[in-house]
Amino acid sequence: MKKLIIVESPTKAKTIKEILKGKYEVIASKGHIKDLPKSRLGVDIENSFEPDFIVIKGKGEIIKEIKEAAEKAEEIYIGCDPDREGEAIAYHIFSLINEKSKKNIKRILIYEITREGLFSALNTPSEIDTNKVNAHKARRVLDRLVGYLVSPLLWKIFGQKNLSAGRVQTVALRILCEREKEIEEFIPQEYWLIFADFGLLRALLTKIADQKIEIKSEEAAEKLIAEIKRIENFKVREVSKKIKTDEPPPPFITSTLQQEASRILGFSAKKTMALAQKLFEGVQLKSERVGLITYPRTDSFRINDTFINKIREYIKNNYGEEYLAKKIRKFKEKRFTQGAHEAIRPTNLDKTPETVKEYLTEDEFRLYQLIYHRTISSQMAAAIYEQIKITISGEGEKNYLFEAEGRKRIFEGYEKGYYEKKKEKIIPELKAGEKLSLKEVIKEKHFTEPPPRYTEATLIKKLEKYGIGRPSTYAVIISTLLERHYVKKEKKTLVPTELGRLVNEILIPHFSKTFNIDFTRLLEENLDQIEEGQEEWQKVVKRFYDPFTLDLNSFENKIENFKNNILKEIDENCPQCGARLKIRYSRFGKFIACSNYPHCFYVKKENNYLKENCPICGRPLVARKSRFGPFIACSGYPECKYKRRQ
Repeated sequence: MKKLIIVESPTKAKTIKEILKGKYEVIASKGHIKDLPKSRLGVDIENSFEPDFIVIKGKGEIIKEIKEAAEKAEEIYIGCDPDREGEAIAYHIFSLINEKSKKNIKRILIYEITREGLFSALNTPSEIDTNKVNAHKARRVLDRLVGYLVSPLLWKIFGQKNLSAGRVQTVALRILCEREKEIEEFIPQEYWLIFADFGLLRALLTKIADQKIEIKSEEAAEKLIAEIKRIENFKVREVSKKIKTDEPPPPFITSTLQQEASRILGFSAKKTMALAQKLFEGVQLKSERVGLITYPRTDSFRINDTFINKIREYIKNNYGEEYLAKKIRKFKEKRFTQGAHEAIRPTNLDKTPETVKEYLTEDEFRLYQLIYHRTISSQMAAAIYEQIKITISGEGEKNYLFEAEGRKRIFEGYEKGYYEKKKEKIIPELKAGEKLSLKEVIKEKHFTEPPPRYTEATLIKKLEKYGIGRPSTYAVIISTLLERHYVKKEKKTLVPTELGRLVNEILIPHFSKTFNIDFTRLLEENLDQIEEGQEEWQKVVKRFYDPFTLDLNSFENKIENFKNNILKEIDENCPQCGARLKIRYSRFGKFIACSNYPHCFYVKKENNYLKENCPICGRPLVARKSRFGPFIACSGYPECKYKRRQ
């Protein structure tokens, strides 16, 4: 064997091997081969926060395979994903290979798994990016310090081990809880709208004597209706028309793909990323195996010039010259955007969604279709609309002004190739001075509305706006909040649970800087600066650790107070052993149980707890539901995994 490529994913390895026709040996590390230990902190705080990355249990065989293959190879290419996570895996693979073989190692960055993409990577090899490795190291250390040092304190307070705190996770929980508080404190205000029906159109009362109006009661609305009904002459005062161009959105980056897949397809962020990764790593088509999209973890809107020309040629041939943007569209990048990355796009425009549909699952097809059409539309001409506003006046005791607005599409532009079109609102053609006849006056009661709860899409948008987390972390943040039962989903919205709100109320006041939105954003920028070689990773960690450890020590001293306030005894005795009953918390919420646990397993029947105890551990059983239907399980999960069908 002369040439060896090492990647992290078996699927990726399979696709690369097939594309290169066996000319290279390709093996996969199957993810990380080293990580921080699970049983201890794994960070030497006294030694400049040096992390102790150890070989992951069960990875011995694959490491042996990599070492043996490396010894036989004359050229070794490490082609792990082109982000911090991939660079860390590449670095750990590099560290395990013997010194002699290390001389033959090159790092390659694979942005698309196609013949062109692979040869482009192989022809431009580089070295391991130590700045990127250091940025990953800093993030892992920061996350470990928070998770490993704060989470056990929550276990002590709540008496259960399935809780966690996280540097970004807890800030996301804070955002959700603060929105829930806004909603609860919101006091709806009554208001009324009045519409005049002129047969041809319905117009809203907006001004009286050229003053904007607010109608706050039914009585006021009725009074105005009576006045309007006495008006004898209504006429069109003005017809204004404006041409509005609607530019296409940029091609997808990770966050916008997650948002649109949630909004349009109803996919969770986790599901979207799993599907996108599969489309990137390779799909078996009729006569070839190939990656259908570019790397899905990116914050760049950039598409290379060669591919842009292909998009523009496609538009010209399939839609016509008039649908092509007059000049190449370039989209403004954000600060610290990864310049070498591209937007998420198809790797080959000839592989249209319809031509590959039979080789994809339904969900893969729908996501690929979304990516394909978004990419094409990004270089198309703007859609053109005519916005029409008709102002109608009624001369009575005062001058009453009514307005009706319409929106008419003049030119489809990019919407012809897009996955959704904006709605038109057609209103009749009227001329200034034209007289109208009043048919009816309608009153409508409304209430001001609180801010909406976040969905996955809107939370990701908010995190991105605040600069919290990065493209690869959004899906993990949300899935962790759901798995910890800090948040539940209700009609696609994310609702903090009682447990989530309690964790938030305990942590935020006592770690005011650690879980502060601005501080978290600044820390994310520091990680970017480490990657750019502008910051030293140990200094960034130390700036975080010093105030964090002060808050941590203060918090530890209050554990018993928290515990007594949260897991407090109530004025009721256990009917089985006579001990006091106590408020406890599980992943299913608050419940009341015997304070003599584990000697007494009594649980007061409440909510979905059953009278029956677990046959394995003796804890109470609980009724649960999953996507497969209702079932009965032990309330001691995950320590006890007993379950049965209901």
